[in-house]
Amino acid sequence: MSPRPQNGWCVRLVDPALALLTAVGIGAGPAAVGAPLSWHGTFGLGVILGGLLLLRRRRPMLVLVLSAAALVGYRSAGLFDGGGVWPLSVALFTAALGRPGRASAVAALALACGLVPQGLDASETLARGGVELLWLALVTAAAISWRQYGRWRAEHQARLLQLEQTRLVEQRLTISREVHDVVAHTLAVVGVHLNVAVESLDDSPEEARAALRTAISVRNQAMTDLKTFVGELRDVPQHGLESVAGLIAQAEAAGLEVRYDAEGDPDALPAAQALTAYRVVQEAVVNTLRHSDAGRLTIQVRARPRTLVVTVTDDGRPAAGFTEGHGLTGMRERVTALGGTLRVDTGAGFAVEAVLPLTDHLTGLAP
Repeated sequence: MSPRPQNGWCVRLVDPALALLTAVGIGAGPAAVGAPLSWHGTFGLGVILGGLLLLRRRRPMLVLVLSAAALVGYRSAGLFDGGGVWPLSVALFTAALGRPGRASAVAALALACGLVPQGLDASETLARGGVELLWLALVTAAAISWRQYGRWRAEHQARLLQLEQTRLVEQRLTISREVHDVVAHTLAVVGVHLNVAVESLDDSPEEARAALRTAISVRNQAMTDLKTFVGELRDVPQHGLESVAGLIAQAEAAGLEVRYDAEGDPDALPAAQALTAYRVVQEAVVNTLRHSDAGRLTIQVRARPRTLVVTVTDDGRPAAGFTEGHGLTGMRERVTALGGTLRVDTGAGFAVEAVLPLTDHLTGLAP
């Protein structure tokens, strides 16, 4: 398992802050409407639900289910009467980012189980249940909206990065052409003056010296131009598998649960294969964000002695009538140019597998 990208200290404080606010809100909130407080009741439930929120990013659905079970248990025992959905707001929001349907069903079931044992008449049940259902719908809608915004933002950032990389590649091609022109022109001019110097060395030494000085001057100017061009080329960043961490961060910001497995030594890969592998992962992540209602994304990179295998899968709905766009076409061309193969499967979610051949000197990678 490769290291995950590090978040800032502000992000790391979000979960403890939400846990504390939930514990305080559930523990002391009912007192605002005159309800009795007890450690075994409101405060105990607040501690349980707040503590579970510390795990909400790793196992969102499990946290919601356990929170709902605790809330139902406390309500059934008559230890808490502060609401059947709002104490689950943070857990519900987090779970709905990945599975809005399942999260809403769990919250609705918890509400129903909490209302039945209270012995309320029909009007009270409808009134209280209606308010709770409205809150459930609002939290779920907010989670879906945030999820869609996150996916749009991640897709937008990925597209901007692709455009920037395209611009840099075009810049490299332009510089390459300029280097070629400079070298070809310099060699031609220097060659002419060297021939003049050789032919006039015996009969006209001054003319020979002038020709050599001109050749030296042309050579010096060419060296200056080449240093400038090479400096520009060095400033152009190249992506490799170490940049996958940025793609993972974008996908997680969009509400996806990402698993990244890497085998072998990514640093030992040739630059062309590493860049192509990064592009495959990048395009697959973009397609998941755009075309798949997925909640989980799995990225596998296996560097073997002879091949590099990159697999990206999600658990979204099967795509009906899916056709390859420019992104997948460009991905296939990159892979094919290196002698590899690309397989795209949309039968159950979205899956991409690229197999790239490696050179013979990479014998230290794990099989």
